[in-house]
Amino acid sequence: MLTLHHDITSPAAAVAVLRLQAMVDAGASVRFSPLDVLGLEIDVPPTRRLLEELSAYAERAGELGLAMRRPSRQPPTLRAHVVGEVAEAAGLGASWRWTCLRAYWGKDRDLLDEATLVELAVAAGLEAAPVRQALGDRLRVHSLRDRMLQQRRRGLGGVPVLEFDGTFVPADLADEDLRRLVGL
Repeated sequence: MLTLHHDITSPAAAVAVLRLQAMVDAGASVRFSPLDVLGLEIDVPPTRRLLEELSAYAERAGELGLAMRRPSRQPPTLRAHVVGEVAEAAGLGASWRWTCLRAYWGKDRDLLDEATLVELAVAAGLEAAPVRQALGDRLRVHSLRDRMLQQRRRGLGGVPVLEFDGTFVPADLADEDLRRLVGL
């Protein structure tokens, strides 16, 4: 199975998510694996890398339906990815990813703020109570952080990265090559 390692605040990863989600919608099997690339507990100003990626990927994101503007901050996304686990379990992973991408890139919403995450989760179709419970579960949050650290130990640093049969592959493959990888 093809796995996409991604983060919400990476323009390149946002494009990869949108490209692969379209293939999933057409019947492909892809696993979306989150990775908080910032790894901090606080917002920071947008990094140079984020701004360079924004310049390089904004047009392609727009072609895929996602308007991108310069964000005021780069938040850690660990807690957003915790909500993503709740969404995946409820069959709403795609809705959650799309909601987060639009909120961050189009509306500059703060993905570190718990009230914002709950509001976005409800907009994506989730019930608020399980989301609040997941966000308040310190063991769950730490478990996801540990899994992300394990991914880093395997060699993942930045995103997006595709993984196919244990091999890391660049995510900017041509659509035809991606379709071959996912069996379309």
